[in-house]
Amino acid sequence: MYIKQIVQVLASWIRCLGGRIGCAPDTQKTGPASSKLFTINDFLFTTQMDNINLFKLQKYCERSHISRKLNGFVEKYQPPMVKIQEPEEPQQTGMTRFLQEISKKTSEKKEEPQVLEKIDDEYQAFSSPLLHIEGFLLALTNADKDGRVVISKQDFLSQSRLKFLLLNPAVHFQDVVKEARAVIVAGGTMQPVDEFKHQLLYCAGVQEDRIAEFSCGHVIPPDQLLPIALTTGPSGVDFNFTYQSRDTPKMMDEVGRVLVNVSNVVPGGVVIFFPSYDYEKLIYSHWEKTGVIARLGMKKKVFREPRKANQVDFMLGQYTSIIEKACSGGVQSGGMNGAILLCVVGGKMSEGINFSDNLGRCIVMVGLPFANIKSPELKEKMDYLNATMPSSNGKTPGQIHYENLCMKAVNQSIGRAIRHKGDYATILLLDSRYARSSIQSKLPGWIARRLQTIQKFGPAFGAIRKFFVERRPTSSKADTS
Repeated sequence: MYIKQIVQVLASWIRCLGGRIGCAPDTQKTGPASSKLFTINDFLFTTQMDNINLFKLQKYCERSHISRKLNGFVEKYQPPMVKIQEPEEPQQTGMTRFLQEISKKTSEKKEEPQVLEKIDDEYQAFSSPLLHIEGFLLALTNADKDGRVVISKQDFLSQSRLKFLLLNPAVHFQDVVKEARAVIVAGGTMQPVDEFKHQLLYCAGVQEDRIAEFSCGHVIPPDQLLPIALTTGPSGVDFNFTYQSRDTPKMMDEVGRVLVNVSNVVPGGVVIFFPSYDYEKLIYSHWEKTGVIARLGMKKKVFREPRKANQVDFMLGQYTSIIEKACSGGVQSGGMNGAILLCVVGGKMSEGINFSDNLGRCIVMVGLPFANIKSPELKEKMDYLNATMPSSNGKTPGQIHYENLCMKAVNQSIGRAIRHKGDYATILLLDSRYARSSIQSKLPGWIARRLQTIQKFGPAFGAIRKFFVERRPTSSKADTS
């Protein structure tokens, strides 16, 4: 009976996405892209699942271990496959491990040829897709007010998806708080934490006097980091990267002027983060037409973050190789001194990648990466917070959440540099809004304490130049003097 119910549930989900049963999902067109948001009860009625007891179905899946059994069946009866036999000491291919290996490598190793070998008695491990189905069924047992279901249709059924949006995480955290004597929540990028405490701890019944907050500084000395909030560019244009003004030619030209100047004095790698892929594409196209890319290329090789994940390792390898060659013999006057990497906040480079040492001597954040305010999911979350949480300092809970999402993304991106106690770098925040105390208070403490707000580009450029001149090898200082 329960197996039939699982099949019935899967069929109803396929139909709600506009698909047909028994046809390949990658060949079924589901119409133009669209996104609809439902309450849990509305979703159950829409998919005709309201007559199924989800609690019993979920309990059956839990007790029968059906997902594990199905996974074991697939692993046992899958056909033999051709496996690439790796050499005894293979090169790292993961992005983070790759960069760590590059930074520590002292000698080149000759790559051994790979050998194709047919392996009959080994198999590839799979994760059971039924586990995801069980998780979604469990999510649908939440109270109607605590969650929403998003139906996202794309051009093809294989690209469409169902997503559960949990509005009230405290309802699940309550059991942890009640049963544990102490709960430790740790993370590297948790700023700002006030919203986190309100939504997860206070709403779960935790009293304020039970919460102990500890945040340590960074291991580096204060003089090894130079963070600057810059409000105007070299020609005096105010850095206002709001959605209405960031696409103007004068704004894009001004960013180009900043990077051309910075590239002349910063050795090694410069990593630039843009708010979105669309804006990165727009500004790169503009710079190609106006000659900024050519001017940047005179000092640094320009790389762009690829959209396809399988191209990331290759691009990072080239980026690292250029920087190593440029920095191995010191910075040569008039020659290439490193590379520039154009990235996107929330993309593949903003999390999990360590741009340590010469790979990231300068991190540039262009604007504030606010999320799309018209997103149905974001709007629903903001409406829920406005209805259930109190206002603070004249701002609604929805506004605070909107700002915090942005600043968490900023903190995640600018934290890619400074990875060990001997590292040093400068962080350049381009937007007049970074001068606001409300924005600066949401930066990590070890950055906020050192942050300099500079109104004009001249003093900022002078500070950056001095910062790196003081860290040049003795021979390089003598050559420039």
